[in-house]
Amino acid sequence: MKRLLIALVALVATISTASAQSWGDLLKQVAGSAVTEIADKVTNGALSDAALNGTWSYKQPAVKFQSENILSSLGGSAMESTVTSRLEKAYSFIGIKEGAASFTFNEDKTFTAKLGLAKNLSGTYEFDTESHKITLHFSGSGLMKNLGTMSGYAYISGKELKLVFPVTKLVNMIRTLGSKISYLKSISALLENYENVYLGFGFAKS
Repeated sequence: MKRLLIALVALVATISTASAQSWGDLLKQVAGSAVTEIADKVTNGALSDAALNGTWSYKQPAVKFQSENILSSLGGSAMESTVTSRLEKAYSFIGIKEGAASFTFNEDKTFTAKLGLAKNLSGTYEFDTESHKITLHFSGSGLMKNLGTMSGYAYISGKELKLVFPVTKLVNMIRTLGSKISYLKSISALLENYENVYLGFGFAKS
């Protein structure tokens, strides 16, 4: 690991503008989650930007606490388990389950997505490498037009991606996709007063 990080620092120091291919090659050498996180900091997020490209297959709901204080006040892993379980039920109602949902991010900043019953979602995206903030601009008419623009965060750890959004945004998204059941109300009521809790989707690189 130490040798990889030394090589990474050397690369950053000698290459002022690395191509997507350069970062892609580097990513293959730092696939481990711990190394990826450190490398991402060294490159000011450039590694995550390159790593985001490609197709990601849905695995499970994702919960992200951006503050240790919030994590403690909510009861930590117990609360995360409760929220994940309720999200899983809400997602399954509209067909979001392993093998039935995916996101593909392209180098030209366009994306396509399949989220259960909602097929062929598409649009453009913006990704801020330093803050990990991602903004999805859904295009088209009907359902996609109703989704509009959503801002959240994308975190990559090794070959895993967490795509998360503020609680109210995520709840509205799932409702738009067709789920109006009580699991969403309970999640919203449980977390609506906490600004640093984000919910969404966990993916693995296909």
